[in-house]
Amino acid sequence: MEAMLVDCVRNSLSHFVYKNAIFMCERLCAEFPSEVNLQLLATSYLQNNQAYSAYHLLKGTQMAQSRYLFALSCYQMDLLNEAESALSPLNEPGAEIPNGAAGHYLLGLIYKYTDRRKNAAQQFKQSLTLDPLLWAAYEELCILGAAEEPSAVFGEAAALSIQKQYMQQLPSSLGLNTYNDERNTTSAKNTSSEDYSPRQSKHTQGHGLKDISGNFHSHGLNGGVSNMSFYNTPSPVAAQHRTCRLKI
Repeated sequence: MEAMLVDCVRNSLSHFVYKNAIFMCERLCAEFPSEVNLQLLATSYLQNNQAYSAYHLLKGTQMAQSRYLFALSCYQMDLLNEAESALSPLNEPGAEIPNGAAGHYLLGLIYKYTDRRKNAAQQFKQSLTLDPLLWAAYEELCILGAAEEPSAVFGEAAALSIQKQYMQQLPSSLGLNTYNDERNTTSAKNTSSEDYSPRQSKHTQGHGLKDISGNFHSHGLNGGVSNMSFYNTPSPVAAQHRTCRLKI
């Protein structure tokens, strides 16, 4: 029952039916109270622009994802000191920032809006190190005047980092596809009176594996470093320099 409710909430969120997601998730938390389910309810509140509800729901929680969602709620409510404390507790100076690159990006925004530009730039750079595709962090560095040339940020090292991340995510992705295939197969058995052919199943699975393999090659995951260019976009840094020369 718990898994069914979780699936219902996530389905509602994916279809932007936030009120239904909130209602079903409140039922979920009432029947199966846990901090993980509270995180899902807080996510539903945030999606529905109810940061205050997520704030009161998660205040005092300790899990990393809870701290991130609480900090996000504080940020949206302009409670920047509380947001910073949630991400980087003063009594735990060596604590890891929750939610990886997104957490460092959020902390960078907090530093930016509290006039700590140097600290903000450090957080945005750390965010890009963890996730080179987080372009929003690079934009913030450009605004602060602390951005390096795109070729230095989105070069070969970035391509290797992205490749490594996708390879790590691959097993869970394949597991999810297998689960969905099994569920679809079970549904087909229950709704159809026709015999299910094992030979046909094997043939279908063969095509599925072929398609997956093709996708790997198209994304450059099996063939070493991808030839993707991450810096063909015009450089915001160069644009800044041109603007400065025009003003002078």
